[in-house]
Order: sequence, then C-alpha cells, then structure tokens
Amino acid sequence: MPQMIGKNVLIQIILTLVGSMVGFASLSLSARLFGPFILGHLAYVFGLTGLIFAFSDLGLSKAQIHFTAASNSAKKTLGTFLLLKSGLLLATTLAALIIALVTGPGQFEGVFLIVLASELLTRLAEGIFVTFEGLQLSWPQNLARLIAKFFRLIAIVAIGLRLSSILGFGLTYLAEAVVLILLAFWLVGRFLPLKTEPGLMKKYFKYSLPFFVIVPFSYAQTNLLTVLLKHFHSAIEVGFFSAAFSLAMYLKLLFGTVMIFFFPKISNLFGQNKLKEIEYYLNLSLKYQLAIFTPLFIVGFLLRQEIIGLVLGEAFTPSIAVFAWALLGAFVLLIINPYDYVLYATKNHARLVLVNIIGLGLVIALSVYLMKVLALGAVGAALVNLITWIISGLYAIFLVKKHLKFSFYKQSLSFIVPAVVLIFIVDSFFNYSQSSLIIKATLSFASALVYWLFLYLVKLIKPIDISYFVSLVKPK
Repeated sequence: MPQMIGKNVLIQIILTLVGSMVGFASLSLSARLFGPFILGHLAYVFGLTGLIFAFSDLGLSKAQIHFTAASNSAKKTLGTFLLLKSGLLLATTLAALIIALVTGPGQFEGVFLIVLASELLTRLAEGIFVTFEGLQLSWPQNLARLIAKFFRLIAIVAIGLRLSSILGFGLTYLAEAVVLILLAFWLVGRFLPLKTEPGLMKKYFKYSLPFFVIVPFSYAQTNLLTVLLKHFHSAIEVGFFSAAFSLAMYLKLLFGTVMIFFFPKISNLFGQNKLKEIEYYLNLSLKYQLAIFTPLFIVGFLLRQEIIGLVLGEAFTPSIAVFAWALLGAFVLLIINPYDYVLYATKNHARLVLVNIIGLGLVIALSVYLMKVLALGAVGAALVNLITWIISGLYAIFLVKKHLKFSFYKQSLSFIVPAVVLIFIVDSFFNYSQSSLIIKATLSFASALVYWLFLYLVKLIKPIDISYFVSLVKPK
C-alpha cells in the first residue's frame, strides 16, 4: 500500500508541475495580452460571484472525501453527494441572478453571465474530482485539470490576439470550465449507476454542519479582500494583487499535493483509532514539505523581481512587493495546512468555526486600515492575507495540541531558521551590489543547494529518510 500511495503522490506532483508550467504560461500571456486593468476587473467580478458561491458547497466536498475514504468506494457515496452538490449549486446560481437583477440589470451584460457560467461548471466539475481524492487516486482529476489548462492556454492566445477586452478574457475561463465539466462527466462513467441513500445524506449533513459557517466565512475572507481592494483603490491595483498572488500560490498548489494524500490516509487511521500513527504522519508530512518546498521558496523570494518581470512583464513591476509578501503567506500555509487537515480528518473541524469568524473580522478591519487608511493598495491586501493566516494557523496548532495532544513538530525551526539566514545574506548582497541575472540566478539556486546540504549534514534529513521516500514511489 505505501508504494501505491507514494506513486499516486508522485504522479500528482508530476501532473501538478506540468500544470503549473501551463498555468505560468497562461498567466504570463494573460498579463501581457490583457494588462493589469482587465485582469483586475475580471478578478473583481469573480470576487463578487465568489461571495455568493461561498454557499455552494458548505463542506460537502470535505464530507465526500471523508466518507469515500472511509468506505473505500465511490459507488456508495457519489450519487448522494452529487444530488446535494447540484442542489446547492443551482440555488446559489439562481441567487446570483436575482441579486444581479435587483442591484443592476446592466450586470447581465456579457462578462457577468460568462463568469457565472464558469463558476457553475467549474465548481460542479471540482465536486466530482474530489471523489478521486477520497479514493487516493492522483491521475484522473489532475490529468483532466491539465487538459483543461491547455485548452485555456489556447483560448488565451486565440482570443487575446483578436479580442483583448474584459469580455474576451472572461471567455478564456469559460473555455476551461466547459472542458472541465465534459471530462468530469466522462470520469463519472466508471461509477455508474449512481445511487442515493437517505441515511448517508443525513451523515453528510451531520459531518458538514460545522462547515455551514466555516466555508462561507472562509470564501468571504478571500473574495471580500478583492472586492474591498477594488472599492478602496482601483481595478489596476486588483490586477497587481491578483496576478502576483496567483503566481505565489503555485507554491501552495505544489505542497497541497502532499496533503491531498495525507487527508484520506489520516481519515482511515482515525477510523481505526490509531492516534499515534496520525501524529507520526502529521510530523512526517510537515518534515517532507519543509525539506522539499523551502528551497523553492528561497529561490522564488531571491528572484522575485526577475520572476515578475519574466512572467508578468514590466507593466506589473509594482506587484514585486506583493509577490514577496504573498510568497511568505504561502510559506505560512505550508506550515499550518497539515494541522488544518488533521482537524478535518479527525472530525474536530467544528472547532474552527470561531477562528473563521475572527478571520473574517480581521480581513475587514485590516483591509480598512492597511488599504484605506494607510493606502497600501495591493501590498496592503497581501499583508491582510499574511496576518490573517498567521493568526488562524496558530489557533489551528493550539486546537491540535489541546484536543489531540499532538505537539507542534519540534524540528520545524531547524528547517526554517537556516532558510531565513540564507535569504537575508544573499538578498543583502543583491541589494548592495549590481548583480547580473546570471549571478543572481546562480547564487539563488546555489542557496537552495546549500540549504539541502545543511539539512543533510546536521542530519535533519538522513539517508534513511531518502531511502524511505524512494521506497514510497518505487514500484512493487
């Protein structure tokens, strides 16, 4: 079983890496063909619809992963889940149309309906894809996402060269959504015939009940930030923020592949009441994530100016600082995500209700202060995210300690401090000397190698760790 699980994670990482490269290309071409204003305006429309679609899941996807993993069969769960998910999606879509009609019929023109259709199709497809996560399978949903990303990349080039407007940019998202839903329906074929069970439906509602607050408040935090930034500043500032933030979140996309494996694994262990093994996998996941992804953070931070210039273009130069703070936020998520997942998998997620309420309050208060009072614009939005994630993360770690008696991974600082020191030294050198791109790139990647060498020399990563990791992905 470890070998198959490891192969699944490896497959997912490979597909995610390829998808990230396609995403990089899409983001880069979008930035250059459409510019910060169009990117920002569409991000604002997605923020508005996102506030409404915050009520389109309510934790059902988490429940689907949990119950599918527990039963190790999607045929017992998918029909019930899709019935509930489709009902919520249709209700939120209708609500969005009514709100748009009441607040301003002009919103029905073009881009709003395109964004609405994209949201509906994408969320339904993603609802189907989570089933494969519950089965600890990697390739079906990730290959589907990769194919859809390729289609969007083609659409960006084809549409952007002819229709470089808000409407044109919106159509690129619709193209991706259509491909996603077609592939999702094709994948559903392996689970036919779908069945619904009233008893299971009750279990879904019981498991999801805490998410009725957690999910809307969580979505509100993300989408309200974009809406407030547009309200306090401009669509261009939103463009700077959304582009740099999307770029930084590729790091989160990569380490998220590891936790997609650990969530169903921990759910299974919890069903067997194996708490010691859960703590072991919790520490192991954080250890591997820090060892594998911290060097990427080092390189990304040191080359932040070059990355923005290369990927987004000179028009996005003001977003360099945004990218730096967003990268730091992604690194915070790397540390705290395993603890969030453990709370979900051990049915302690109800305890996160309070922190999500507090988080939304922080987003509103900090947005007013940092974006309006201090007029920090996109940089302020990135700082709002960072501060909120730090506070939420500390609370999640506290909950794991209090209710599961799991201590914070003691060696975390030994992984983090060397990275901070390396970044400080090398970045100071860059700031006080005129370094060419070749020198900066060489020193940045050398810093990552020095970091790995340090971990090996002080035995934070031992030969047995490397052997164990290899054994996970080695075929039987």
